[in-house]
Amino acid sequence: MCNVHLFFQVSAIKWDAPAPYDPVWLASVQTYQPAFAVNETRLWFWGWVNEQDVQFQLFTRRNPFDSQEIKINDTASLRNSNFDFKNKVKVLTHGWLNHGSSPMPESIKEAYLNISDLNIIVVDWGKAANVNYILASYNVAMVGRVLTEFLNFLISEGVSMDDVHLIGHSLGAHVVGIAGAYVQQGPIDTITGLDPALPLFSLSNINGRLDKHDARHVEVIHTCGGYLGFASPLGHIDFYPNGGTRQPGCRLDYRGLCAHNRAHMYFSESIISTVPFTAVRCKDYDELYYNGSCEGTGETLIMGGFDIHYGKDGIYYLKTNAEKPFAIVNENS
Repeated sequence: MCNVHLFFQVSAIKWDAPAPYDPVWLASVQTYQPAFAVNETRLWFWGWVNEQDVQFQLFTRRNPFDSQEIKINDTASLRNSNFDFKNKVKVLTHGWLNHGSSPMPESIKEAYLNISDLNIIVVDWGKAANVNYILASYNVAMVGRVLTEFLNFLISEGVSMDDVHLIGHSLGAHVVGIAGAYVQQGPIDTITGLDPALPLFSLSNINGRLDKHDARHVEVIHTCGGYLGFASPLGHIDFYPNGGTRQPGCRLDYRGLCAHNRAHMYFSESIISTVPFTAVRCKDYDELYYNGSCEGTGETLIMGGFDIHYGKDGIYYLKTNAEKPFAIVNENS
């Protein structure tokens, strides 16, 4: 690893008076009750997610395209599958209006299996996610508890949580956070939150969202902060590509979906890219919030990638290209 400290200023992306994200939709959503925490009694009134509504699909290099379903507390479904107890486990959880074969889990699964033979488990909660946003947000805690039961089943079969990495996008980021918080014989080794959903979630309700205490190590990538995703830091490490609010190449992006989805696009590319997503560490979040850029402390870190950044923390800023490949070649390297 390079030990050279580079002192340079990373300039902010300059926008030509971009149109604001749709304030009407966000305001209408915020009139509803916030999403429930797992320990709230009202969850059981509103939540309708059953165990059979959440499927766990296994992919390995032996079956990279055709999944094998593993069922909770069904030892035969696990033992008769291609699940390899010697390999690490990556659990991928999609967000609102998505399903198990949506671009987020598909692209990340493909990237990981191109690099290494792993146990990739895609959490398909499409039935509970393909409803209006309010109801989908209310379903998050229930889906998180179902995932907790699945992880507890893996533990009972001999899987160590030291070998488990949970990755969730949007509402899925809160699903994996809840699962990590309640799993037995934890903590989970690592959680990666990809633009964790903001509407109906709050900083104060840590039991209902992703939090840095949900795993031994939590990393977050913010791409639509303040609208569809959280702008505030939630992890041990928080990356803010292009400032974390808007993304180049998304143009007007009135509903924010382009910027929101860039989080999983950047992450999947980072796994296989020969060009790293090099980020510079900010002094603190206030520097990024008020300036829109960071002078840099001299410390850099790679966003995403195959390796986990154990023992690191802080706020990191980077720029990307407006289209694929998103990682920018460092002319000084």
